[in-house]
Amino acid sequence: MPVRRASFVALLALVLLPGCGGGGGTPLTKKEYASKADAICGKYNQQTKSLGSPANLSGLGKVADKTLSILDNAIGDLKKLKPPASEKATADQWLTQVQNLKDDLAEIRDKAKANDAPGVQAVLPKAQDHNSKSNTLAARLGMSVCNRD
Repeated sequence: MPVRRASFVALLALVLLPGCGGGGGTPLTKKEYASKADAICGKYNQQTKSLGSPANLSGLGKVADKTLSILDNAIGDLKKLKPPASEKATADQWLTQVQNLKDDLAEIRDKAKANDAPGVQAVLPKAQDHNSKSNTLAARLGMSVCNRD
């Protein structure tokens, strides 16, 4: 059963936008943290865009696999940033939302590989909710790239 192409595009757009702070090193200022995180998000968003839009469930499963790998790399880079102490709680909440999105994408991938279009569609609302929350947190952290769909 085919899944709407718009769902694929929306899914890919929402999964790579968020990121996270944390990790070791010298704490950054809020402006530095936002700038560095936005640069990372921009880099990985470009990689995701290069994957194209799948036209069927099989293609969605393949693109989701590649997107999960890109997302892992993005999260790894973002975790190397250390937010200012005043923003750590927000950055940690952001990371939680990113992990939720990653889990959603893995679920979508698994359902796509099982040719379960209704299952894929069923995951999208919670993924969109996690995306909305992560965008709000990214904006609160001062980002202008990581918080856009």
